[in-house]
Amino acid sequence: MKAAVEVLDEIFVHHRPAAQALADWGKAHRFAGSGDRAAIGNLVFDVLRRRLSLAARMGDDSTRALVLAAAPEAFAMTAEEVAAAADGSEYALAPLTPSERAGLEREVPEDAPA
Repeated sequence: MKAAVEVLDEIFVHHRPAAQALADWGKAHRFAGSGDRAAIGNLVFDVLRRRLSLAARMGDDSTRALVLAAAPEAFAMTAEEVAAAADGSEYALAPLTPSERAGLEREVPEDAPA
């Protein structure tokens, strides 16, 4: 999830094409295997497709919040499993805030944009 946040920051902040940002991340992080790169790419593109509804769910449109909101479906994880994965270790996101935990438990509002 941390890698997806890094790639999305490149896309949103530096206005880079997603494919190029993913390719550059992969070159800079050669230790990541093909399965990891595929999972990161899938998560990035899922966030790009569902950005507005994910932001509505979390009440926040930061890249971190978007990735956290997309992770349960992308990786077939529960909110608790997402929280456990965000443990602050080297390749993980920092622990979740109370508002992020609440966002993960929240359903997507019916009137949320697609």
